[in-house]
Amino acid sequence: MFDPTAIIEQQTNGINYDITTEDLIAKLQQWDGQYGIEISEVAFDSLIVHFKKLPADLAALAREIYEFCPDVIDQGFGCIDDALPMMMSAGQELPPETRVLLAGVDWNDPDFALTILQNSLRQDQAVFLWWD
Repeated sequence: MFDPTAIIEQQTNGINYDITTEDLIAKLQQWDGQYGIEISEVAFDSLIVHFKKLPADLAALAREIYEFCPDVIDQGFGCIDDALPMMMSAGQELPPETRVLLAGVDWNDPDFALTILQNSLRQDQAVFLWWD
């Protein structure tokens, strides 16, 4: 069962997106009821959500996560298309876990980062949420 104590102590929020500590707790309680969750690495503007089970419609969960925490895509998975060419030109080989994240990604799709988020959820059953 989800315990909000650390979030309350840290006053974790996404205030730059008008998400209060109470809003965050409400969303996490909803996810806990649907999927079962645990949280870790709680800070004033971030935390990791570990899902005990994932829904069949992972695309819907990815969209919900993005709507709730846009930085996951806008400052995270959505930037991978810019980072890959730099890694390649530097001669860096992609780690196996990164290859798994990129499996099935259509780089021409403007929502390619949602696919990466879905792959990450499948791989880790967790997501790092942050608001800065």
